[in-house]
Amino acid sequence: ADAAYFHRELPYDADRVERHNPRLVAARELAGAGAVTLDGTLASVSSGDRRYQVRESDGALTCTCQWWADYRGKRGPCKHALAVTMVRRGATVAGGVR
Repeated sequence: ADAAYFHRELPYDADRVERHNPRLVAARELAGAGAVTLDGTLASVSSGDRRYQVRESDGALTCTCQWWADYRGKRGPCKHALAVTMVRRGATVAGGVR
């Protein structure tokens, strides 16, 4: 079957995605709670009793949180960077669009 292919529908379950990605759930909560403040390439995210700085440089985000210090994006973005991305894109989050 050289150069042959067939279309196949793959199952997609958004709830399953969130169950396996707690950072995504936490990011949606932060974005929905209005915890993200944008200021150009810099964003501030309030999480618990702390405030984290997320900076965009050459299309990549960095954060001042421990997750970023430990993994430098090798295990995906932290919840703060995800929340900033959601807010910048005007993503729909719990409670509406922020």
